[in-house]
Amino acid sequence: LYVVNKTSNIKLLVHLLILTQTVRAITLTCSVPAPVYIPTLLTLGTRYFLSLIKKYTVSVRRNISMQESRQELRWSVLLMSCLTMTGVYFSLDIPAALHQQLKDYMSSASTSSGTSFSVKFNLLFSVYSIPNIILPFFGGTIVDHLGAHTSTLLFASLTLVGQIIFAIGTSRKSWNLMLFGRTVYGLGGESISVAISTLNNKWFRGKELALSFGITVAVSRLGSVANNWLSPLVANEKGTDIAIWLGVGMNCMSVLMAAGICWLTCSVQSGDESERRLLERRSANQMLTEALLDHDDMRLDHELGQDAHEQQAIPLTDAEHEHTCEEDALQQEADSNEGSYDCDQSEASTVVTNNNTRLLDEADLATDACSPSSMSCISHISTFGSMFWLISMSCIVVYGCVQPFNNIASGILLERNYFTTRDANSCHLRYEHQCSQGNLMTTGTANDAVDSDGNACHLGNYEQPVLPTSIHIQASDEKQDITSKWDNDSYRFGNLTENDVDCGDAFWKYSCTADFCSAQKKATELSGRVMSIPYFLSALLSPFCGHIVDKIGLRAVIASLASVILVCVHLSLALMDSSPVVPLIGQGLAYVCYAAVIWPSVPLTVKEESVGTAFGAIVAIQNIGLAFFPLIIAAVYTASDDKYIPNVEYFFVVCAVLGTGVGIVLNILDGKTGRTLNKPHQSV
Repeated sequence: LYVVNKTSNIKLLVHLLILTQTVRAITLTCSVPAPVYIPTLLTLGTRYFLSLIKKYTVSVRRNISMQESRQELRWSVLLMSCLTMTGVYFSLDIPAALHQQLKDYMSSASTSSGTSFSVKFNLLFSVYSIPNIILPFFGGTIVDHLGAHTSTLLFASLTLVGQIIFAIGTSRKSWNLMLFGRTVYGLGGESISVAISTLNNKWFRGKELALSFGITVAVSRLGSVANNWLSPLVANEKGTDIAIWLGVGMNCMSVLMAAGICWLTCSVQSGDESERRLLERRSANQMLTEALLDHDDMRLDHELGQDAHEQQAIPLTDAEHEHTCEEDALQQEADSNEGSYDCDQSEASTVVTNNNTRLLDEADLATDACSPSSMSCISHISTFGSMFWLISMSCIVVYGCVQPFNNIASGILLERNYFTTRDANSCHLRYEHQCSQGNLMTTGTANDAVDSDGNACHLGNYEQPVLPTSIHIQASDEKQDITSKWDNDSYRFGNLTENDVDCGDAFWKYSCTADFCSAQKKATELSGRVMSIPYFLSALLSPFCGHIVDKIGLRAVIASLASVILVCVHLSLALMDSSPVVPLIGQGLAYVCYAAVIWPSVPLTVKEESVGTAFGAIVAIQNIGLAFFPLIIAAVYTASDDKYIPNVEYFFVVCAVLGTGVGIVLNILDGKTGRTLNKPHQSV
């Protein structure tokens, strides 16, 4: 409704509603099959993109001013930007949603490599972030020089290539290929955020900047929500490798939307150039007409015997020249990157009044301020002040409580709430060396879990079923119709643990431990839905938070409060065994508030011509934490006997406390420098 109120674009609202209902059908009911999901989004995006072409063509034919057209089209660019980031975030978070499935699927590869799964898994996120410690500096410069629209298409294409390599590596169970694919994905995954942020700043500069950032976070994070719901379901039903390839389809959508942004922006720039040339032709025609009229007047005066030396050029009146200058100033605003366009091109400048000269000078200054900067990246960074660096420090520690947590949230929730284990000595199978449930069991027999006294063990809803102590089974000893889908010919385990069970293998899933795999399937899908709470709240509340921030300011205050909330969230997860829903709601509220204030604060702390480089710098600094935090988490997890609770959560508490301290310092400095961050900004 807000978009329609601003743009009167009913068609945009209809397409947004259709897209919302599509995502809702997928994420809330999972009723849309996986193969239908990608074509549906691609069809909607293509139809809307074609409608934009038709609308833009009609607007040009009707000679609507380009400035008015740009105001309308900015919402269309925003929608395509959001869908671009939706696909990027979907594939980025696939490993996080498939923590347990990848653990089972890659168990043999992890054993052969001699490195624990925890280290390899966390490396998937570290190798993504390590290149981005340096790359965004160049990425910001690339955005500043190539343009945000071209850069968006370039970086979206890199993410597609990286996801394809990652999917191939998963299918071949090659950690090295998977890590290489994630590295390539990282070459575009963070830089595209710089491009999209700069794109928002370009199209929404002057008003509603925070709102545009909020909408971008909201819609793009639907990709993470859809991934957390859909990927575990696809992995459990079709296979882990198929779920990874689903991400390739989402990245194809991102490339399509990025191409749409590139085409639309280039078309607008082409229209601006055409209008500028039209204005030049009109000006030339006007000058030619005036010259002909002057020549006729002089010839007539000569014929009447008047002295030609007494003729004077007829100057433009103040009103006429002011009207001309206003037209040129509007043209300069629409075509600010094409260089300066002087209001006075003719000899009429010699008779311009002082008032008109002032108007001309102001227009020239506005044009100069919008012209591309020739400063180097290092020169840009050297101008950044203390406020920018405090914001950067805050990003490291606060996002260290959010994104690394999401990477392992599925594992934490399984361990803490939804797939808990009992003491190994409290329950065991009645026949400890036989399968617990499946088609290898003799009809009419059951291998129930019992305690040390032989009484039945009653397991809770979210407790792991008891596994055999050991098994020794040869495929050749069983029926062919049963063993045909097994991955191996022999299954020999002297001390069977849950890490040995791969529920993607038909032997475990259907033949030997069907009860364990069924419980794990339900637990992973439930944990995927619960772990999407923070991102779902982010998608739901970001636009409203962005709009509120535009109205009230208080950016530094809200950033500090978000850190305090994160301290409470991770302390409760570490020390309490209650439902994780309430803490994750707190995590979501803290995340949405922090994201709504921190990114729009960046343009307020640097010069306008350095905004692209500033976004690149802060993303690079943020990735220092995102590169090393997963490795620290893996080390803490290993040192804690492969347990996340409570020590890994204590690590997040420390990060949140540091974020609170940085926030306090940021508020103090902001108070001493005119409350740049905390005062309302209707015009950013």
